[in-house]
Amino acid sequence: MQRDIEKYTQDYLSHSYDFETIMVSFRRKKVLEFLQTFKARRVLEIGCGQDSIMNYYKEFESFSIVEPSHTFAAQAREDCKDIHNVVVINDFVENRLDELREQKFDFIILSSLLHEVSNPRAFLQDIFSLCDSQTILHINVPNAHSFHLLWAYEGGIIETLGEVTKEARAFQRHTAFTLQSLVEFVSEVCSKRIDIVDKGSYFIKPFNHKKMSECIQQGIIDEALLQGLDKMTEYCPNLGAEIFVNCQVK
Repeated sequence: MQRDIEKYTQDYLSHSYDFETIMVSFRRKKVLEFLQTFKARRVLEIGCGQDSIMNYYKEFESFSIVEPSHTFAAQAREDCKDIHNVVVINDFVENRLDELREQKFDFIILSSLLHEVSNPRAFLQDIFSLCDSQTILHINVPNAHSFHLLWAYEGGIIETLGEVTKEARAFQRHTAFTLQSLVEFVSEVCSKRIDIVDKGSYFIKPFNHKKMSECIQQGIIDEALLQGLDKMTEYCPNLGAEIFVNCQVK
């Protein structure tokens, strides 16, 4: 289940992944929206990357971060050194379940991670063991039926839909989800009754990361158009680049 986390860290920080930094900002915007909507106070972030959501959301009583990368965990510790009630654990979450179960979380962030673990079923079962009836679990992953993949399929650029692409495999991604399959998977894995509080997608991405970067570098797409692409899910709600579910165990 544990990835080659140091390789992942270096790949993530490399210039070959330029558009991901922009995608991160729209992903963060969505997570912040839900944190504020649910008035989250006791937050657990699993996998903070190089820029924890803790840097942007301040209305918490306690904030726990579990991050396996030494580089990213060190950055999180530096970022929170003057902030009270923040704990950074440099480990894989499955190694610290007993410790985490001693706490109560009302919001757990599983952002851009479920598709990267080799055994998503076992991983998600571990996460559900940290939830009670008061916990909102937010999950987001790339959309296997996003606008740009559907367009590429209909244009004959890719042969099949719903499979992990070669580019995705290079970043240690193991599973492809559509919104329907994500909802079904989450519901199936949970051993208790579960409510899907909300679901959907965000940010319509016309092209893959490489072509999006080229469009920005050449001035074809600017900040206004990026913001417009984020609003386009109002018209095609399931075709965003990434999908999400907010769920609650009952």
